[in-house]
Amino acid sequence: MGMFDKKTSAKPVKPEASHFTTSIGEECVFEGHISTSSSTRIDGKLKGKVSGENTLIVGERGVILGEVKASEVIVYGRIEGIIDTERLEIKSSGLVTGDIFIDRLVIEEGGIYNGRCGMSEHVGQYASEPGAIESKRSTSETIELEHPQIRAKEL
Repeated sequence: MGMFDKKTSAKPVKPEASHFTTSIGEECVFEGHISTSSSTRIDGKLKGKVSGENTLIVGERGVILGEVKASEVIVYGRIEGIIDTERLEIKSSGLVTGDIFIDRLVIEEGGIYNGRCGMSEHVGQYASEPGAIESKRSTSETIELEHPQIRAKEL
């Protein structure tokens, strides 16, 4: 049997909450601003702003309503708002609604993204400039999606 005939049954491993120094548990509801230099996992509900220098993971039951700024954002749950990141990954159970400013975007089959997207040159600039996001929303540099919901399997 050739190497291309081989089937694997390995399932993707989801990062455990214990691998993160900052974590919001499933039963937690938080309003405000979290700023951290460590990796963060949200399994509860956060209304406000999250800013960090490392990876942010939103668990399957996690919800963020507000602004997110991190080097990498992985979404199993839901984010509604503005995301400013180098890499955004929306997993099959993930839903992102709002404007994203990114270098790289990965959407697994079943993942949902609904919003506008600004690429590369915008990364890192919006969280530090008050009002900059609103002024960029109407420029030609932002891509407006024609369909309200795009699923990866439809692309």
